[in-house]
Amino acid sequence: MSKQVIINADDFGLSPGVNEGIIQAYQAGGITSTSMMVNMPGFDHALSLARSLPDLGIGLHFNLTYGRPVSDPALVPSLVNPDGSFHHGQCGLIRDFADIAKELDAQWNVLVQAFLSPTHLDSHQLLHQNDPIIFKIMAEKAIRENIPLRRSQVRHASPDMPAPRMTDTILLDTYGDHEGLQRMLQHLSTLPDGITEIVCHPGYVDDALREISNWLDIREHELAVFVRQDVPRTIQALGIVPINYRALMETTEEPCELPPIQMTSPLKPIEKRRPRHMRQRLLKRQRMAKVRRLSKKRRMLRRSSSTRKRV
Repeated sequence: MSKQVIINADDFGLSPGVNEGIIQAYQAGGITSTSMMVNMPGFDHALSLARSLPDLGIGLHFNLTYGRPVSDPALVPSLVNPDGSFHHGQCGLIRDFADIAKELDAQWNVLVQAFLSPTHLDSHQLLHQNDPIIFKIMAEKAIRENIPLRRSQVRHASPDMPAPRMTDTILLDTYGDHEGLQRMLQHLSTLPDGITEIVCHPGYVDDALREISNWLDIREHELAVFVRQDVPRTIQALGIVPINYRALMETTEEPCELPPIQMTSPLKPIEKRRPRHMRQRLLKRQRMAKVRRLSKKRRMLRRSSSTRKRV
C-alpha cells in the first residue's frame, strides 16, 4: 500500500501576512493544501492569490470563534455576543444546532459564490473534534456536498448516518521550536500506509493578525520549516506521494443521500450552475438510483410470479 500525504496550512484568509506565508510554503513544495477562513480581513487578498494557483487545494476552515458571522447575527443568536461578534472560546457554550448549520451553509456559500470549489471541510480551533454536535453537522454537510471532512482524533459515533470521507490518519503537531524541522522530518519518515494529513500554521505576522490572534511568532517559525527544501526532498526520497483532498474525491465511491437538516428557518438555496464534474456526479447518482428502482421492481415481480406458481 502506498503512502500519501496532505500537508494542510490552516487559516488562509486570516490576514494578508498569513496568506503570503502560506503561498510561499506552497510554492516551496512544503504544503499541498490549505483551508480558507471567509469572514476574516485577509479573505479578499487570499481569493486574489488563490485564483492564480488552480492546483492548490482549498477547503473551508469553518470558524465560530474569530470575528463576526457571515449570517446576520440576529439569526444565529446562540453563536454571538451582544455586539454580534462570535463567542471567543468554547467553555460553557451551548450553541443551537440550527444556528450552527445556518452559519456553516453561509460560510460555504461565500466560497462557492467566489467560484471556488472547496476540496474539503475542516474547522478552526478543532471545533468539530471537540464538539460532537458540530461534528455531526459538518459530517452531514460534507456528505451532502460530496467532499471529505478532516479526521477527528476523537471518535464521535453517528449511527444514524454514513461516515464521511476522511484521511486514514491525521497528525496534529506544532513546529515552532528549534526542533520543529527535525520533528516534521521524523513524522515523514514514520508515516503509516494510506493517506495522512499533517496540519500546520505557517504565516507572517502583520498588524491585522496581531489584532485577532495570539498565535504570532510561532507562525513565522513554522513558515521557516515549510519553506525548507528538506521537506519536499524527504517526501520524494521516501517515495511518499504528495496530494491534496481532491485525491479523496476522485477515488472514493459516491456517498449516501441524507434527509434534509431540520432547521427553524430554512435557508434559501443559492441559484448557481453546478460545475461540470458535479453535474456528471449528479447524473451518475440519478442513473444508479434508477437502476436500483428497476432491480427492486424485478425482484418484486419474480416473488409475485413464484407465489402464483406455488398456489
